[in-house]
Amino acid sequence: MMLDGEMRGTLGIARSFGKKRIPIIAGGQHTLHRTGYSRYVQKSFVYPDPGVSMEDAHRAISKRIEQDRPDVLMPLYDGGWEIFYRYQDHYEKIIRIAPHPDFELYKVLRDKARLAECALNHGVVIPKSFMPKTMEDALSQKESYPYPVLLKARKGIAGHEIQRADNAFQLCDILNKRSDIPLIQECIEGEDLELTILCNRGQPIAGHVYLSIRNVPLPYGPPVACRSIRDNEFLAKGCKFLQDIGYHGVGHLDYRRDRRDGRPKLLDFNARVAGTNEISIRTGVDFAYMQYQLAIGERVQQCFTYELGREFRWIFPGELRHLAQTPKKLKNLRHLINWRKVSTEISLSDPVPHLCLIIDYLNRKMHSKLPSLSNRVAQVLSRKE
Repeated sequence: MMLDGEMRGTLGIARSFGKKRIPIIAGGQHTLHRTGYSRYVQKSFVYPDPGVSMEDAHRAISKRIEQDRPDVLMPLYDGGWEIFYRYQDHYEKIIRIAPHPDFELYKVLRDKARLAECALNHGVVIPKSFMPKTMEDALSQKESYPYPVLLKARKGIAGHEIQRADNAFQLCDILNKRSDIPLIQECIEGEDLELTILCNRGQPIAGHVYLSIRNVPLPYGPPVACRSIRDNEFLAKGCKFLQDIGYHGVGHLDYRRDRRDGRPKLLDFNARVAGTNEISIRTGVDFAYMQYQLAIGERVQQCFTYELGREFRWIFPGELRHLAQTPKKLKNLRHLINWRKVSTEISLSDPVPHLCLIIDYLNRKMHSKLPSLSNRVAQVLSRKE
């Protein structure tokens, strides 16, 4: 059973499992969650938004586990893992769970300020960071920050709630409008490096390195195009960090290579598969499948080799939104028309999830003008119950 069916990465994982003839039950937070309409999914269901009611989401998922008796529960992104950790004792009694870090380590890695402290304690290079305890503390240091700086929500994801301050005046203005106490971090320029590693009780058994080459929304959103690369030194340092903290499961680390000194510096840590996980699948490192193998007690072969130079693009709405937002449209168009060693999330053999995505996207953009469109389309397309 996979949760977080509305996320782009879940669909790619479901397709990979389906091609291996592993039966899939997919749960998501709304009627048109794309994974539920893949030809590779046997059953799908909807559970309430955990941000509205964690208890209701838990009850809906537990009911489906009792009804369908899946072998393994696989939360894939933050919403699903938050439900699991809240009711961990219950789930561990009724079903096997995909490998994951213990709750205390998960809380450290989810909090950007605590992550920064953890990284420094283990010799991991990060941008200059400031972790004020109060708003007064943040303001009192305003003249000493290495501007420009970024203000980051301690539990923000996908670039949300990141704001840039170029001077003390801007910093004070931003802080006075925020309700949270953010992590304050120097803004560094350079290429964005992505590193995903699977560990079995602290022992790295798979790894993948790739570049983020375009993102949306600009300037801090998630990637919409990535390219696989080889950097053995970088991979080794990431593996050592996860060994040192005794990590279990898949971890995804976001770095930026500082163009001033050439050193990769850790920006964020996702204690789960990446939203860009499909590039790993397409180049030969199937992290979610290896998690499944570990969960059912199968032996997992180490996997640190993969296809190099493969680019993966998320066309709709990702690349189209980036093209609309970037001021360098001609340069971007030249990149987009080059299709050598390029893969995308679009599948002609599994087209219905893309139709769901388009309808859902239009529905959200139109708001109340199309109040029942998603439900009507779901009724037409539904074939899983």
